[in-house]
Amino acid sequence: MKVRSIEFLLSLLLGTTVVAWEHTDEDEFRRAISGHNHALVAFIEPSTAASQALEPEWISATESEKKSLISIDCSSAASLCREFDVISYPALRFFDGHGKMTSYRGPRRAPSILSYLKRAVRSSVTHLNSEEKITAFQSSDDYAVVARINTQDKHIETIYATLASHYRDRLSFGSAETEAASTVSCYNNRDSQQFTVSDLSSIDALPKLIESCLTPVIGEFTRANEMKYLQSGKSLVFYFTTTPKERDAYVDLMRSVAKMYKEYLSFVTVDAGEYGDLAAPLGLASVPGLSVQNPMFGQVFPYPREKKITPERVGGFLMDIVQGKVKPWDGTFTADEASGHGHDEL
Repeated sequence: MKVRSIEFLLSLLLGTTVVAWEHTDEDEFRRAISGHNHALVAFIEPSTAASQALEPEWISATESEKKSLISIDCSSAASLCREFDVISYPALRFFDGHGKMTSYRGPRRAPSILSYLKRAVRSSVTHLNSEEKITAFQSSDDYAVVARINTQDKHIETIYATLASHYRDRLSFGSAETEAASTVSCYNNRDSQQFTVSDLSSIDALPKLIESCLTPVIGEFTRANEMKYLQSGKSLVFYFTTTPKERDAYVDLMRSVAKMYKEYLSFVTVDAGEYGDLAAPLGLASVPGLSVQNPMFGQVFPYPREKKITPERVGGFLMDIVQGKVKPWDGTFTADEASGHGHDEL
């Protein structure tokens, strides 16, 4: 309450409006999810950092889809949240208006939330009956899957439908009939990548295709996936960011370099607000900053803070490491680094 009061006073002094959650009460909530109405509901607890991080993204999303996006404050509606088995915050649940509830586990960013809402209200598989519709569908979402299924391959059609039902919160699925051999293609439009599989005899062929397609060229390093990255056998290129906008700018800037080296290096971003304690062991006295780690040999190569981060300079830095021109970090900071002085702009 104190933080909100301060924000309100500042808004009066500065002549601005502080945009904040507009929660729904229990009666409004029950009306919103009944009568064949669909809704994506954010169950939040205002004091948690994760709920606070979701707030600006959720508000941004409601600007274009206010009717179907509602939020519940679990600090004042605890019994309602317990009724829907909310045990961590925020919890995002989609109600289809027919009594079915589905958890949303995708990125908590406004564009991703809006994309999910569009997918959730249509059938899990969109039937495509022309090449024009297939072409349009391929670019209709960040991640789109198109299956061209031979009319004799009913088992593939069944497997595909099951897969679509499972992954519909993250990808759009379309299908078309063909007289040729069945193939499935996945389009990662964020990173301009396409993945195709035609040998569908293996039971894990389609899940592997989806996993490859969903893997971003530059991922987000978290406690949940750190072992996956550390045990991949690749060196890691870390970039610590302080805001989502900063992360997006870095990803757009470095995507081409990450693609070039993806066979040998994993490029990842790290939320400095949540995982700032990881920066110092990587030779970064302050953030934002970039560092390369070779987990196999325990070596760290911090990118010089006085150098601007550009694709060309980072690419050159990586080549210098490979050629032995850059020595591993010795574990100490200079006086300037320790005091936070340096240049770190993109």
